[in-house]
Parts: sequence; C-alpha cells; structure tokens
Amino acid sequence: MIRRRLVTIPRTVMLWLLLTVCLPAVVPIAAAVDLIRWFATKKPWIAIRLVFLGWIYLAAEVAVILVAGLQWVASFPFTPGAAQRRCDWSYWLQTRWVQAIMWALQRAFSLHFSVQGADAITPGPIVVLFRHASIMDNLLPHVFVSAGAGIRLRWVLKKELLSDPALDIGGNRMPNYFVDRNSADPEAERTAIAALGRDLGPHDGVMLFPEGTRYSPERRRSRMEKLAWSEPDLHALLAPYDGILPPRTGGVLALLEAGTDVIVATHVGLEALRGIKEIWRDPPLGRTITVSFRRYASSEIPRDPEEGKRWLYEAWAWVGEETVRIRDSAT
Repeated sequence: MIRRRLVTIPRTVMLWLLLTVCLPAVVPIAAAVDLIRWFATKKPWIAIRLVFLGWIYLAAEVAVILVAGLQWVASFPFTPGAAQRRCDWSYWLQTRWVQAIMWALQRAFSLHFSVQGADAITPGPIVVLFRHASIMDNLLPHVFVSAGAGIRLRWVLKKELLSDPALDIGGNRMPNYFVDRNSADPEAERTAIAALGRDLGPHDGVMLFPEGTRYSPERRRSRMEKLAWSEPDLHALLAPYDGILPPRTGGVLALLEAGTDVIVATHVGLEALRGIKEIWRDPPLGRTITVSFRRYASSEIPRDPEEGKRWLYEAWAWVGEETVRIRDSAT
C-alpha cells in the first residue's frame, strides 16, 4: 500500500500542477481545436469542456489527499476511537469530493436529473445494485442514496481503482472492499464481500455493480453468447433488453446472505459518457438523466443459491425493461 501511494499520490499532484501551470496555453489550444471542429462538422465545443473537467477532477483529488493527511494527524492515530473518527471524516470528505465532480459534470454538459422511485431507498439496511454504463454513473449512488437519502454505503470496488489516490485513501478508511477479479481464491473474495453485509444499521447499505464492468455492445454480445450456451433459460430473460450486461452472481449472492432488502437501480442518459471516445463523438449536452429505483423486500428474495441466481436475473430483466421504457419515453 505504501509503495503504491508513493507512486500514485506524487503522480496525481504533479499532473494537477502541470495542468494548472499550462492552462494559459492549454485553454487556447483546446478552444482552437473546438473552433476548427465546429467549422468542419458543426459539432459542439468539447475539448474545452474536457480540460475544465480534467482540472476539477485533479483538483478534487489533490484536495482529498491534503485533507485526508490533515485528518490523519488530527485524529490522533494511536488513540482509542481514531479509526472510527477517520471513517466518519472520510464519509464527509467523500461526499464533498463527489459533489465537486458532479458540479463540474453538470456545468460542463448542462445536465439535469429526474429521479423515479426515490422513496424506495429508505429505510436501511439495504443492498444496492446499480446498472453500470458510464465512467460517471458511479457518482449516482453517492448523490441519491448517500447524500440524498442519508444511507452510508459500503462499496464493492474493483482492485484496479486503488490507482486513484482519493479512492485508495478514503476507500480504505471506510468499510469497503476492493475485489481482485483475477484472484486465485474466489471463495476468499466472496467471504470478504459477504462480510460487508453484516452488522448493518438502519442508515447503512452495501453498493455493488453486478455487471462487474461498464456496458458496451461488444461485452454484451460476448457475455450473452456464453450465457446462451451455458444457461439458455437465463439468457431468455435478458435477451429482449439491450443496454445491460448479464450480472455476475457471486458477490450479489454473498451479500444476499445478510437477509436485507435490495434496491435495484438503473439510469438513462449517461451512456454517452462511457469513455472519452464516446464523449468526443456524441456529447450529452443539455440532457435529462433519469434514475429509477425499485425495492425488493428480503422476504421476496430466495435463500437457495440457484433460486437466488434466477431472482437476480429476473430483477436484472426489470433493469433492462425499465431502461428501455425510460429511453423510449424520452424520444
């Protein structure tokens, strides 16, 4: 961990300093690129927006690094309760970090949000399962579940995200788990995920992206082909709905052992933020992002693993159906 942070923290700080120093040159260059592109294709200005987003993101990262360091000193690391104080402060810092990035995103692309079923989120304890189709949709649970509904989320995150120092520092101070998707001991990973679902209170929850990675047509095609061969009945549940990937079941079934209610959520409108290439080609300017939640009572969810797996696929079929419904109503 120390070795990793000795690389990621200086790298992030240096990138922010470099971009800040070079802004007087970078901004005119980005504007010139946008102007040429506008004359050639009548596409909206994007390069300047990406510079703005990049600077805010790096500035937020640096702010987290600095504040987290001060928090560590101020919390008296070796005194009783220090770990809990750092955890509490990290939840607060996480909210500010997300708010800064979401503010920049909304300003850059003039985004608006519409929420359906928000009353289903509370009370806790809950397990939250979110559709994953964008590099920015990981902000949505923070905004609508944590900040909006007051639920402290424990996250299941991929280990690769430890290269982000804000997620590394803050994420490891809170009861999250960074899963190794290539682990030689998947049962150990499952056990660690299951532990997140224990001892949850009325203001607690666990957040997981069941698809395991962002949607893309290529990924869907590959996974659906494998599913059609291995489990055709589950394939039939998801076949009518584009825009979703078949969920991975191991982590979800581990969390369902806790016997909590489950919130399933989807969104429409952020797909154009799947990556830089998509943003450049089709920026989501002025769009309304619709987020929809549905609650399943623990009594509805089977405890048998095979039945639980089918329940998950049926719930994910609702995600597909709801995604199509929202998309169609917006056109």
